[in-house]
Amino acid sequence: MYFHQYLKREIHLTAQAAWRSGVGKNAASLYTIQFANYILPLITVPYLVRVLGPEYFGLVAFGQGLIAYFVVFVDYGFALSATRKISIERDDMKAVSRTASTVWAAKGLICVAALAVLLLLVTVVPKLNELTSLLLILYGTVVGNALFPVWIFQGMEKMVFISVINLAMSLLVVIGIFTMVRQPEHYLLYAALISLGAVGAGLTGMGVAFYKFRLQAVIPSMRDIWESLVEGWLLFLSTASVSLYTVGNAFILGLLTNSIVVGYYSAAEKIVKAVRGILSPVGQAAYPRFSKLALESRCRALEWGKRMLVAISALGGGLSIALLAGATTIVRILLGSEYEPSIVVMRVLAGLPLLIGMSNVLGVQIMLPFGKDRAFMTILLGAGLINIVFAVWLAPIWQAAGMAAAVLISETFVTVTMFIYLRHHSLSPLNKVSPEVTFPLVK
Repeated sequence: MYFHQYLKREIHLTAQAAWRSGVGKNAASLYTIQFANYILPLITVPYLVRVLGPEYFGLVAFGQGLIAYFVVFVDYGFALSATRKISIERDDMKAVSRTASTVWAAKGLICVAALAVLLLLVTVVPKLNELTSLLLILYGTVVGNALFPVWIFQGMEKMVFISVINLAMSLLVVIGIFTMVRQPEHYLLYAALISLGAVGAGLTGMGVAFYKFRLQAVIPSMRDIWESLVEGWLLFLSTASVSLYTVGNAFILGLLTNSIVVGYYSAAEKIVKAVRGILSPVGQAAYPRFSKLALESRCRALEWGKRMLVAISALGGGLSIALLAGATTIVRILLGSEYEPSIVVMRVLAGLPLLIGMSNVLGVQIMLPFGKDRAFMTILLGAGLINIVFAVWLAPIWQAAGMAAAVLISETFVTVTMFIYLRHHSLSPLNKVSPEVTFPLVK
């Protein structure tokens, strides 16, 4: 009874404080618009799994898994490093323009290098050579993500634009899917629609950023580009490590099994990701504010962290329980009887909303703002390696469920290890903090 009252009080205080600070308003704006973004996958996935079937749906998921690694490579951690930098520079638009131009230039160079790597892979790897057309079409998502300045909108705390643009493009893609994708052989058309949506969102995002923030195009020097790459290096290693146990799981599973098994896994994973996405706006809205708080007051930053951890744990836990209890019903209604193996996958992945919600608070909202980039990267790299080891061990035995188990083990490792690290360095949001303590930013 006491814990229930404490939980209600903490959530209420968190909501009040967040709303007064502007974080709550940003998150509310994101939720208002992104609600449709959570619904869209729940509409398109049931249609696609039936039209394409497990084999072709899994084939596209396999291709997306590989391309996702290139998306991470081209992003290079700028989603965190550039956001943090712009959140500090936002009162100086000349500095913001210089940072934005430098990041776009760096992403452009990396994008060209990544395409060269992809062409090499499809040439020398037989399994990928058979999918050359699919992979080149899906590469449009890499270009789109390179163009889309999510880091500007987050750093300026104007995240509602991210949701509006993505929602508009997602609706166009959904319309295209329902009107044009009618049979299994249309899987390339489905891939093309995904890429066109990403490129369209990227170009629109650039245009809106230049107009809204009055950005000026600046030709960056190679020194500026190099410095931006050095600055984001550790965060790139962190995001690359994350990709080892998140974005590329369908690709890893495809290498170990076949496209049908990938279809079973990916169908369940997409639904879990849609549900898990409910937590994303809070993290997006809070990160720039935590970056500033860490510079101003260690005590306030950790107090916010405590409140946010309690609120996110309650929400994430509720979502996890709902997925676990409703897996059979969800799969049978949304995916159909052909996807019975996806039920076990969903049950295993049901713990992700709780675990990822907690690790986002501990890692992104506390470790990074306090300059613990290297430790953050080390933990995520360890999780990525654990994921690969368990995937190689479990996927051949348990197929799709084995891959799901590997992911769950990795996410558990991340959350537990971050708790231990922060407690050891007196940064745990659950510890009592002295009101006036200065804390140097040590990387």
